[in-house]
Amino acid sequence: MKIKKPNIGIVLFLLIGVVPFAAAFIYALLYSFGVIGVANNGFTLQFWESVLASGTFFKSFGYSFIIAFVAVTSSVGGALWITLKFRKQLEKQFLSFIIYLPLAIPGIVTGFFTFQLFSKGGFFARISYKLGLITKASEFPDLVNDGLAFGIILSFITMIMPFFVLLFLNVYKNERVEELSVLAQSLGADANQITRKVFLPILIQKTWVLIVLYFIFLLGAYEVPLILGQESPQMLSVLIIQEIKQYDLDKISEGYVVAVLYTLIVSAAAIVLFLPKRKRVYAN
Repeated sequence: MKIKKPNIGIVLFLLIGVVPFAAAFIYALLYSFGVIGVANNGFTLQFWESVLASGTFFKSFGYSFIIAFVAVTSSVGGALWITLKFRKQLEKQFLSFIIYLPLAIPGIVTGFFTFQLFSKGGFFARISYKLGLITKASEFPDLVNDGLAFGIILSFITMIMPFFVLLFLNVYKNERVEELSVLAQSLGADANQITRKVFLPILIQKTWVLIVLYFIFLLGAYEVPLILGQESPQMLSVLIIQEIKQYDLDKISEGYVVAVLYTLIVSAAAIVLFLPKRKRVYAN
């Protein structure tokens, strides 16, 4: 029996993308209810009640949400401004090459680099000491492992802003925003009106799906928060891994509870965000 190419693609997608994810989710779900696990004795709601009562998950989720939101909005805003102001300069070969470089740097390297620059024993602390701005390392402000997550947000912006700049440049060309701007100008629109009525709506409308996906990606980021985050609260991925790796066997099940809750919330958000758009596409 001959299998059509589209069916092969769907089968590969299910085998590579869906089946491992579903198996991992079912394993975490069973572990969270005590059905499986070294020290578990059968179905129980004990671990769910413990996690929900402690409030650790909600605090960590809120902390991760704020960091991801600030990083994405700052990156998108900065990328829009760079695209609007420096579009022609970025089309030159050297600058277009430079802007690709941050995309090739792994997140863990960006995290270590930020730590070396902004920690109390790092590059800027030493420069401040040499300039007489501080007399000892403890006087340098907390810019990594801090409560405001300055180092995490800065690393995230460094990682994703170049991507959005390249994305907006391509959308600008493909959607012929330049021609539309000239047309709007000929009809009497000023620069601010062109930006608000032409530039921003087109670029945001064409890229909002990727913006949301990057927000979800940052929400579950691990390497950078592990290096630059504080002890409490922690971002979700760091919290989950630390709970699962603890010697207290009850904490392992609670770690899986956090993982299941996070998966359910992100999956529900993705369905709510993307399903209506899909219906409209089919309707057209």
